Amino acid sequence: MRAFKKFLRWSFRGLLVVIALYALLYVANLPFRSAEPAAEFLRLSHRGVHQTYHREGLDNFTCTATRIDVPRHSLLENTLPSVQAAFAAGADLVELDVHSTADGEIVVFHDWTVDCRTEGRGETRTHTLAELKALDAGYGYTADGGKTFPFRGQGVGLIPSLREVLIAFPEKRFFLNQKDRSEATTARIVSLLKDTQTQGRVCLQARDEHIALFRAELGAEACTLSDRPALKRCYFDYLATGWYGNFPQSCKGLTLVALDGGPMRVLWGWPGTFIERVHAHGGRVVIFTDDPKREPVLRATGFDGVFTDYIERWGN
Repeated sequence: MRAFKKFLRWSFRGLLVVIALYALLYVANLPFRSAEPAAEFLRLSHRGVHQTYHREGLDNFTCTATRIDVPRHSLLENTLPSVQAAFAAGADLVELDVHSTADGEIVVFHDWTVDCRTEGRGETRTHTLAELKALDAGYGYTADGGKTFPFRGQGVGLIPSLREVLIAFPEKRFFLNQKDRSEATTARIVSLLKDTQTQGRVCLQARDEHIALFRAELGAEACTLSDRPALKRCYFDYLATGWYGNFPQSCKGLTLVALDGGPMRVLWGWPGTFIERVHAHGGRVVIFTDDPKREPVLRATGFDGVFTDYIERWGN
């Protein structure tokens, strides 16, 4: 019993030493300070102005069209009207979700299948562009558990090709979320950007191997965002080594999207020191927030922009 009590005492003392050491290192990285304001503060609109939905119990297989909030407008995500409204509301970039189609086009549509939002069935990539355009993009939306479908019949022809979007907004910037794991899709995106001469205003978010292909093809004009696995790898590597000022290779050159507050506060030197390290290695830090009142503070702190589901709240 005495040996056990002695073990507990030493374990407790060891824990206190670890906590004290962590606190010392955390303070040494100058947390809570601000960085220099970024040269450009961006407003990134997620899918354009769209129907929002509650996230309780959300997973990768949830049909979000069946859980939308009570509609405040008639716009549907990833459509030309939603993109137009986002830019009119002050967006600098609009995020779009893209897939290859069965006939080798690039379509702007979020879901892996068409079952949730439309009356169609099957994987998005198994349909031709013409077949996708014939579907009703508003068919599946409901805010009351299926009692009413306020946009049914209004979405035929609204699913656009990426080419249509780029031509419709010749001076605007976008970032594309490549939804599949196909290098063929990346190659088609590259070819389309070259054909429409839009390389300098379109960023790609994809897996590491697709980003490598995108950069190899477009060179200095390539603008990229890594996907979630790459971002997680960066954050974990930084937590492991950032305490002594190291900035890991996995983080260099990335545009990092962080939630406003919460777990990001455990990062060494968050926010100002962390932002300075990201900037010093060619990256950016963007905050995901839907509160426009936060913009002045975020600008002053040194963040590079906001990513929001409610761009219509921000104003010009």
